[in-house]
Amino acid sequence: MAAAMGAFHSLWEEVAEDDVVWVDEHVGHGNFRTWAKLTSHLTAEIYGKSRAVVDRRMLERACARLIGPL
Repeated sequence: MAAAMGAFHSLWEEVAEDDVVWVDEHVGHGNFRTWAKLTSHLTAEIYGKSRAVVDRRMLERACARLIGPL
């Protein structure tokens, strides 16, 4: 899954593989539309920030926007 998401968008290339698996288990479920929405939320959050790192905490916030608190 991590390789597929890295090919989809460069944002996912730097995300830890364990975090990508976590997102897919809790939110993504292999649904490309959900992954696209999540990518949109994350790119908006890191826009304009230098050296922004997508970590588990940021992923949790973005996922909560899609489905509510985890």
